[in-house]
Amino acid sequence: MSWDLISLPVVAALIGWGTNVIAIRMLFWPRKPINILGWQFLGVLPKRKLELARSIAEVLNDEILPMDELLAAANTPAVREKVAGLITDGLVDRLRRFIPRFILEHTEEKLRLTLEGLVASELETMFSQLAQNLSRELQQSQLLGQLVEERINSLDLLQLEKLVLRVAKHELRYIELFGAVLGLIIGFVQILLIRLF
Repeated sequence: MSWDLISLPVVAALIGWGTNVIAIRMLFWPRKPINILGWQFLGVLPKRKLELARSIAEVLNDEILPMDELLAAANTPAVREKVAGLITDGLVDRLRRFIPRFILEHTEEKLRLTLEGLVASELETMFSQLAQNLSRELQQSQLLGQLVEERINSLDLLQLEKLVLRVAKHELRYIELFGAVLGLIIGFVQILLIRLF
C-alpha cells in the first residue's frame, strides 16, 4: 500500500479533529469582535451571552426547577422539625422576657415541649399553604430565573468560559475525538472508493 493511501485516513482524522477543536474554541473566542475583509467574527458566548442567560433562566424556572416542586421538596419532616425547633426557641426566648425567672426554672422544659408540639402540629398545614401561595407568586414573578439570569450576566466572559468548561469539559473533549474518529472513517471510505474505482 502506498504512502498516499496510508496518509489519507491520517490527514482526514487530523482535519476532523481540527475542525471540531476550532468549532469548540469558537464558542468562546474571539471575545472581542474581529473584522476580516468586512466580516465580523465574535465567539458564540460573547455574542449571545444575554440571550443565552435569558434562555437558561426560562428553562430553569419552567422545566428544571419549578417552584412548586422545589418548595414541595423542602417540605420534609426533617425540615419541618428544624423549623419547629427554631420557632420554639424564638418563642421561649421571647417568653423569658415576660415570665419571671423563678417560674421558668420549673416550667421551661414543659413549656418548650408543649410549644414545640403545637408548632409542629401546625407546621404541616402551614407549609402546604405556604408552598401553594408562595410557589404561585414565585412562578409568576420568575424569581429563580431572574436570579440565574442576573448571575450569568454578572460573570465576565472568562468566568463564563471556565463555568461552561467545568460543566462540559469531558463532553467537549469527546466531540473533538469524535471528529478525529469520523475523519479516520471518512479517510478509509475514500481509500475504498479509490481502490474500487
